[in-house]
Amino acid sequence: HKWLFAPFDACALIYRNPEIARAAHTQHAGYLEALESGEWNPSDYAIHLTRRVRGLPFWFSLAAHGTKKYAEAMDKTMEVARESAKLISEHPNLELLMQPELSIVAFTRKGWEASDYKKWSDKLLNDQIGFVTPSTHEGKPILRFAIVNPWTSLTDIKVILATL
Repeated sequence: HKWLFAPFDACALIYRNPEIARAAHTQHAGYLEALESGEWNPSDYAIHLTRRVRGLPFWFSLAAHGTKKYAEAMDKTMEVARESAKLISEHPNLELLMQPELSIVAFTRKGWEASDYKKWSDKLLNDQIGFVTPSTHEGKPILRFAIVNPWTSLTDIKVILATL
């Protein structure tokens, strides 16, 4: 959902055989007969009926920005992740856990324990520098950047890393 710039519960369904989905999800009731015109009805392809249409935020964003903007945003965040990994690898007090495959950069601060990560994260947020929460990997505390905002720059990352 993050790279789709949509709420957490946003959803889009793509069916190979839409007729199977329609047969599974179409609902028939007296109060729905006014809606049954034989025309395409999105309610026939998911179980939401009176629930919020979860695909709408994604559809609006896609319609407004287009697939090219999504691709550019993803490329930018992955490039910032790769460059961040290089900076971390060169930092004397940090250890990169693995090269990023997408836009997650996982690393540790040498000599730190869970309480050190928490204290640093809280200060970073209180000082309004960034929002980086501690995580765990194989039972050990780590830090991780989840770079999904295309406006996040390498300069932003450098400012955060300077606090370590």
